[in-house]
Order: sequence, then C-alpha cells, then structure tokens
Amino acid sequence: MKNRLIIVCLLIIVCLTANAQRKVQGERVHAFKMVYITDRLHLSSEQSTNFVPLYNEYEGEQKKNFQEFKAKYKGMENDALDDNASRKFVDDNLDFQEHVIAIKRKYNDRFLKIISPQQLADLYKSEREFNQMLRKRLNERRNGGGGNGGGRWGDFGR
Repeated sequence: MKNRLIIVCLLIIVCLTANAQRKVQGERVHAFKMVYITDRLHLSSEQSTNFVPLYNEYEGEQKKNFQEFKAKYKGMENDALDDNASRKFVDDNLDFQEHVIAIKRKYNDRFLKIISPQQLADLYKSEREFNQMLRKRLNERRNGGGGNGGGRWGDFGR
C-alpha cells in the first residue's frame, strides 16, 4: 500500500513537471516571437509599449478561436470521418477561417492607431515568417537534426 502511494505521488510529480516545462517552453516561444516581430517592424519604444499589449490581446483571440476549432475534432482522423462528418468538418473549417479574418479586421484599425500601414503589412508577413521558422525548427528536432544551427536564435525553443 505504501509503495502504491509513493508511485502515485511520483507520477503526479512527473506529470506536473512535464506540464510546467511545456508552459515555460510556450512562454519562451512567445517571447522570441515578440522580439522577432518588434525587431522586424522597427518599432519605436513608444510604439512597442502600446503595440505589445494589443498584440497579446489579438493573439489571445486568435489562439482561442483555434483551440475551439481544434477541440471539436480532437482525436478524429480525416480518414475515419463519414461523408456527413467530413462535410461538417469542411464547413467548420471555413467558419474558423472566416473568424480568423474577422479578428484581423477587428484589430486592423486598433493596430493602425499605433503603427503605420506598412508596419501592419510587415506584421502579418513577420508572423508568417516566424511560424515557418518555428515549424522548420520543430521538424528538424523531430527528425533528429537538433535544429540549433547556431544562428541568431541559437537556443531557440530548447
């Protein structure tokens, strides 16, 4: 009985530690993303002070939208869906994409009170570049390449 209690406690500690590590890693990725974007936009200190909280709010809405869509289909494989479920998935995916655009439209005017139209265009470009870089690094790590590369981001995502 005592051994079982010890094992259960150890499992709980391992799970909590793993969860905390994921959270820290997510925070690090977000910090790198903010540095990357603010650098690419050449924000002044005043712009940066106003931009970062607004961007965090924008990103939070986008993340919530994605998580809601993802939660509907968690654990489902496209191959396993029948015609009705596949049709619902396609419709839900289009709704998700429309919501992404609606969120961008909602924030465009708010961003333009802080940054120029050119910087706004660069923002969306920088997001795409950062996400591509992140996907590349994750793929390299999954494929055993390490993904360090010694570049500007050196220890990125570790």
